[in-house]
Parts: sequence; structure tokens; C-alpha cells
Amino acid sequence: MSQHQMTVRFWGVRGSYPVPGPGTVKYGGNTACVEISTPDHLVILDAGTGIIPLGEEIVANYRKKYPQNSEKLKITILITHTHHDHIQGLPFFHPIHLGFCSLYIYGPQLLGEDLEESLSISMEPRYCPVRLEEMNSEKIINNMSENDVLILKHAEHAPLLHKQINLNGQLKLKPQDLFITAYHSYAHPKDGVLIFRISMNGKSVVYATDTEGYTGGDTRLINFARDADLLIHDAQYLQEEYTDPAHPKQGYGHSTVDMACEVARKANVDRLVLFHHDPTHDDAAMDSIESYAQTLFPKAIAGREGMVITL
Repeated sequence: MSQHQMTVRFWGVRGSYPVPGPGTVKYGGNTACVEISTPDHLVILDAGTGIIPLGEEIVANYRKKYPQNSEKLKITILITHTHHDHIQGLPFFHPIHLGFCSLYIYGPQLLGEDLEESLSISMEPRYCPVRLEEMNSEKIINNMSENDVLILKHAEHAPLLHKQINLNGQLKLKPQDLFITAYHSYAHPKDGVLIFRISMNGKSVVYATDTEGYTGGDTRLINFARDADLLIHDAQYLQEEYTDPAHPKQGYGHSTVDMACEVARKANVDRLVLFHHDPTHDDAAMDSIESYAQTLFPKAIAGREGMVITL
């Protein structure tokens, strides 16, 4: 891997709940988790069930490199929101149980609750056999808002969380530094989500899951994703599902394939990955969805587990 290269790998692409089985072998059945790695940094977007196999691989690779656990394993996790399908893998993420691991976790304050409190509540004894506080890793958990930027400089340094208003144009980045911004979208019940943009050396990935589009396109998202190299966008529904009179999906907080493609076109992104697939869409349905999306945006593909994109 080049020193100034980002690798994006998909570990879970489903929404709502996992769907393992013979009908989802090609695209996968795990819920939301995307890995962004560079030679210096490891960033994980969301902690659905896809984070579980990712955790096993991280630990296996670490132990090959450091058999005596001689170096601190540092991982940054960005949480869009704390609905089950975006955090349900965290208690089973192998590194969270290891004393030589430091997890830096960032996400929104929702419904008046700090991120740390929300995660802690989800792992209370009535829901989980091990409390968050009992897990052996070092956990640094911070609220992040659209007024913040997160900077990952050298692997040996902790991430730096700044208020954008305090930067005053003085920020100096090296080509290998990661620069992460977010904005709070309220197009998902009940208190919205964070949408992230991760940039390095002039390349950018925008991660926009669990957001519902608008007629004419989501202007804030279009501006936020402008000229990104890769847009990962919620595309849970087909238009006919979204407007189905018997069971309409409007207001559920998820986009159609058409909405995702419209954002990609208007934002002038290079590539689009459809994400947060509906659990009822099997491999055959996803093949058809991908083909349809490519008629709207030729460089659209449907996300699938194991897929790797290098920027």
C-alpha cells in the first residue's frame, strides 16, 4: 500500500437486521460496517455485525506482527447513530476485550444522551453479559458534532478533535494525515445521524447511510459530498417499494436507489456505492438493482461484503 493511499473495504452492507443464508452469499448478510485503512491509520465506520469478522482479522494480523503484544493497537470507530444495526456487533468486536488495544470512538449525541452513555446502556446486564466498562481495552469515547473536525496524524498519536471555529485556517496537514468532517442529518428518525467525509492527500470518501432523500435532491448532502472520489449512500428501497400504497416507506429514514444516484450526479462524485440494502433483497434482487442504478449513474455499484476500493 502506498503511503498516501486509502483502502476502503466493506464488511457489512445490510440495513435493519442481519440476513445470513444461501440467498445472500454474493452481497452478504451482515449489517453496516466499512473499514478505511492507510499505512498509518485504521478507521471503522459503524459497528454492525460486519465488525465481528473485521475484529478477528485485525487481531490475527496484529499478533503476526507483534507476537508479544509489544505495541499499542489503535483503532478509530465512527458511529453514525446508535440504532441496533449500527452498534450490535460492538460487544463481539475482539479488540474491545484486549488490554493492549485503544479504541477511539466518536459519534453523535442523540436525544440528549452522550454517545458513551448510549453505548453503555446498550451493554447493560439485561442486554449483554459484559458491560462496556468491563471490557478490557482502553476506550476513549467522545461526542462529535458537525462543528468538529477529527484529525489523525501519526499512528503513535491519539486522534485530535477540534472545533472548526477554532482552527482559524492554521491547520497544516501532511499527505498521510486523515481529515474527518461530519454534518448532522435529521432525515432519519428520531434524532438523525452523522454523515462523515474522510479525506487524505486530496482524496475523499463520503459515508451517508440512514438518510432519506428529498425531491430534487438533498442539497446539504450534495454540497457536503461535492467532488468526492467515493460516495457510499443509503439505497434501501426501490421507488415502487418507497411509494407502495399498501406499505409506504416514506418517513422511514432511508433512500431509494434513484435518490442515491441523484445525489451522486449532482455532487459530481466519481463513484457511488449503494449501501444499507434492504434485508428482503436477495442476491438476484441486488443484481437487478445494481443494473438499474447503472442506467442512472454509470459508475454505481451495489456494496457487497469483501469488496475493496483503493483511492
